[in-house]
Amino acid sequence: MRLFTVVEAAELLRVGPDWVYERINRGLLPVVELGETRKNQRIRGSDLAEFIEARVYGAR
Repeated sequence: MRLFTVVEAAELLRVGPDWVYERINRGLLPVVELGETRKNQRIRGSDLAEFIEARVYGAR
């Protein structure tokens, strides 16, 4: 299982880390807590994929 840092997830989504933290705080993007600070949060690859899929619009 791949775990992404918030910065890595932001780079993949081409947004800033603050944008990712906002989605985490809203409960839209789950994180794995590996410590007591935000810098120790990780995002599972499967959760990131679900987050993206839930936002796909238009014909397929």
